[in-house]
Amino acid sequence: MDDIELQPPTVASATHTGLILDIAALEIYSPLSGADGLGYPYIRCTDHRVLRVPEPLHQWAADTIALEHARHATGARPLFPGQVEFGILDGTMYAEVL
Repeated sequence: MDDIELQPPTVASATHTGLILDIAALEIYSPLSGADGLGYPYIRCTDHRVLRVPEPLHQWAADTIALEHARHATGARPLFPGQVEFGILDGTMYAEVL
């Protein structure tokens, strides 16, 4: 897997828009071996790009994956494919499912 990390832009204010990506899936990559032996979240875009989720968004990714599984279990409409906005506002990285 490519190891290209998502680089969200800094936005000037809450009224500005960050980077919007069309996402096919949000998943966890679990290597069989590695320096720390831990997996990491990544996004697979509808244009076939694969981007590693930056560390400040790991909890968002875990929470969103759990929500996606819960929605699937109840038969609700899945979050993905769908759009997500990424950015950095006031020094804090964010992701928002649109």
